[in-house]
Amino acid sequence: MQLSSHIWIDRTPQEVGAFLGDPQNVAKWDRGVAQVEEASSRPRGVGFEFETVAHDRLNLPDKGRMSYRIREVDPEAGRCVVELTSTTGNARFFRSAAWHFQVQPEGTGSRLTCTAVFTLRAAYIFLAPLLYLKRNAILLDLTLLKQAVEAHPA
Repeated sequence: MQLSSHIWIDRTPQEVGAFLGDPQNVAKWDRGVAQVEEASSRPRGVGFEFETVAHDRLNLPDKGRMSYRIREVDPEAGRCVVELTSTTGNARFFRSAAWHFQVQPEGTGSRLTCTAVFTLRAAYIFLAPLLYLKRNAILLDLTLLKQAVEAHPA
């Protein structure tokens, strides 16, 4: 399954890429993330791993912890791919999941496209229609990302 959305941001592709390149910024725009913990001693970039923790109000037994690895970074093409590596909690629904971010210059700013590419495990295939109906959630997060990037010092 693939869900995609895009938004225009009043910042250069380099500024948008730098903001996205810092996993600590995820909590500033992803509504489900309260904090980010670095799980890798390697420098940020391909192979860097981090975990997100959900908000306490959700009362999840594992605090909604999800693990990720940066799979691809291509600054010249404005592309970054982050893959889900955990298999517990909400991650148990997915056989595989990755978020593809593409930043392109557009006018005086940038067009950011986010595409979620995932395969549900057979036992959870019934979730496909629900996830499709919730596809606008990506645009809501991108709107928050736009606000965070534009509020960030240029």
